[in-house]
Amino acid sequence: MRTVILGVFALHFIFLAYLNNVYVAGLPVRSFLILLAGGLVVMRDYTTLFRIGLASKVYLLLAMLGLVVSLANNVTPGNIANGELKLLQSYLMILVSFFVVEQFGFRTLGYLVVGIALPSALVGIMQALDVQFAWKLQGALAGIQNKELSDEIQSQITEALLRPPGLSLYAIPQTYMLLGALMLNLYLVLQNRYNPRFQMVAVVVGLILAGGIFASETRSAMGAALLMPALIYLFLFPARVIPATGLLVLLGGLAFVLLADKAGIDSRMISLDDASAAGRSTLYKYGTELFLRQPFGYGFNFDTVEYAVQYFVNDQNLFNYDPSEKAHYIVPVHNSILNLVHTFGFAGVFLLVYYVYRLIAGSWYRAVFILGAFVNSLFHNAGILSNDLFMDMVIAVMLYELYRQHTAATGTAVPAR
Repeated sequence: MRTVILGVFALHFIFLAYLNNVYVAGLPVRSFLILLAGGLVVMRDYTTLFRIGLASKVYLLLAMLGLVVSLANNVTPGNIANGELKLLQSYLMILVSFFVVEQFGFRTLGYLVVGIALPSALVGIMQALDVQFAWKLQGALAGIQNKELSDEIQSQITEALLRPPGLSLYAIPQTYMLLGALMLNLYLVLQNRYNPRFQMVAVVVGLILAGGIFASETRSAMGAALLMPALIYLFLFPARVIPATGLLVLLGGLAFVLLADKAGIDSRMISLDDASAAGRSTLYKYGTELFLRQPFGYGFNFDTVEYAVQYFVNDQNLFNYDPSEKAHYIVPVHNSILNLVHTFGFAGVFLLVYYVYRLIAGSWYRAVFILGAFVNSLFHNAGILSNDLFMDMVIAVMLYELYRQHTAATGTAVPAR
């Protein structure tokens, strides 16, 4: 059965990565597949639930907290069910990924995720170079997905849809996927630090994944894609990285001076004056105000856009807003922590801090990966405990490491992976 579980998980990841909006009976196919995979894991070995005890406890508490807050705010049963289902999908992603690592070894998960993500990164790079075939390929995949939902997304993120999405539906999920793959590639770097040939391959793979992220022009993801490899390689190979970094900075500065006029210094990649960046401060003020007015949370499926008129057409605002500030009327707050506190209240932040603290557990490289995730998610709606399913796979690897450390400390034998 374990091979069947691996196959279902791989198929689920393909749908998550490339066919996210293929729906059956009102639910994405990927949801059915992860529910199937999770159910099979529990049927084969229900004790896996206890081996990921940290995640099991945190998600159970979130589910109970979300239910209580939602009932207190008269959230409809349909929205409560939808919110609980999202939590369940995130938890099952961790559960099944942990099972794959435990049964097949980390390399199987790493190679699977990186192998599926790489084509999307390559297509994204080609799209940035205006290769029309790459755009047509993505268009063909988008064409077989749920058009109505795609239009709904388009009404919220028009600007993001213009950027190279690789084989994903649009640029934002592309960057989440590639960041998750980049983290697993860096895990492989850590695991094979004394294998020069493997390190060369990992560098090439990392450059392609980072290239796909840069092609998407998603600034927060670009920052994470620079930060994580830089810190990992600096800690692992300082004698090589420090002089190489100095050379790259010098060459980068030279290239900027020579190419700035041709590229245009108002490029989205080097400018913070576009509408997306300008609207962030409005969204964060608004999101903070929503939290301060109701610190115990609003419940599942809370939509900040629906509250915009109520909070801004009055004289009782906590912050000052310029009449030209309109981002809050159009898009959600684009901050995973604000989304967390809007749903669960301040208790959600306490659970997040506890979860992250236990995951890091004194490990410098796990801290680097968590930091990279926050660098991106603080500017977008998904994140740790906020339905970032790609990060959930990385968290599963962390949980397996913690499990092995615990069993080693207690003298319980665990097979090496």
